[in-house]
Amino acid sequence: MVKDKRLENTGVSIAQEQCTRYLHKASTCQCCSEACPTGAITLTLNHPIYDAALCLQCGACASVCPMGVIEVLTPSDAQLEEEMIARAGLNAKIIFTCKESETKSEGAISLNCLARLEPSLLLLAFAKGASEIKLISGECHKCALNHTLPSIHKTIEMTQKYADLCTVHTPITWECVQNMSDNNLTCKDHSRRTFFLKLFRQKRVEPLVETAKITHNTTKLPVPKKHQRVIQSLQLLAGKIPLTRSDDTLFLSPTIDMTQCIGCTICANVCPTGALETDTSEENLRITCKRSRCVACHLCVDVCFKKAITLDAYTDLHSIFTAEHSLLYERQKSEDVLPFVAEKMSKLLGAKIYST
Repeated sequence: MVKDKRLENTGVSIAQEQCTRYLHKASTCQCCSEACPTGAITLTLNHPIYDAALCLQCGACASVCPMGVIEVLTPSDAQLEEEMIARAGLNAKIIFTCKESETKSEGAISLNCLARLEPSLLLLAFAKGASEIKLISGECHKCALNHTLPSIHKTIEMTQKYADLCTVHTPITWECVQNMSDNNLTCKDHSRRTFFLKLFRQKRVEPLVETAKITHNTTKLPVPKKHQRVIQSLQLLAGKIPLTRSDDTLFLSPTIDMTQCIGCTICANVCPTGALETDTSEENLRITCKRSRCVACHLCVDVCFKKAITLDAYTDLHSIFTAEHSLLYERQKSEDVLPFVAEKMSKLLGAKIYST
């Protein structure tokens, strides 16, 4: 694992070789830097650059990273899992408090910030038998981490939406000292549509100029643990009850426009988790998708110069929970794609390419 030496004793671990920015120059992912309330993480190079002096260890960056590149070590996910499972096994209420909270609850799990939590952890608690989850925070409007509030709201809403698929009641309450005056949202108000519409409509920031060395992804990475936790927790919650179809963007999956795709297979070659694969065993070239491995990192969309691939809401949960492959694209191997490749190379080199 490639790590920044400055991370020693900071309570944060960054596996930069798992970052989509590190894997390919075209990646536009900026989840971690956008989530960081203090500017401790930047993406001026081809991987997250961490400034320990600015970091308050809130964990917001780790919560939003689709690839699990960033891990908070105080406490780690493994430690949180152990604590939650021990309490959930007693059918107990699990209480999380932030460090600024003056409310002292016996047996509560203390975190630097509630933004440290993400849906897979809360789902796991319910899947293991927790009866209720309670979040307690201090005066958020006075805290240096108050910009993480959207992340906390989103975590609660997403957890409840996941649980709805299993028709399971997941009581989550959030108590804070004072309401946020900026957006007129109380900490107990988890479902205000205007708040989330504003959040989701934020424009994607253009990627910074890449000057560092780019490495090519030659091996597939394991599916991030947070994605595995979501799948496993939903399976435990559902039991033998057939899961309803997801009518929201809980799960995204690649879709290929057959009229635009030329079968260059760049998308499958760079897919970090192996969700996209190529099959050339027969006369036809196929691009398939194993939806259980897709974490919606957006890299396949970013690298496609034909703009032939999109990430769309996927509602068939059966294929998400199984290892089956879905066919996205197929063409005969004999079809000539040279004109398209020449066109791309011409744009990259800034010179006309002639076929002889």
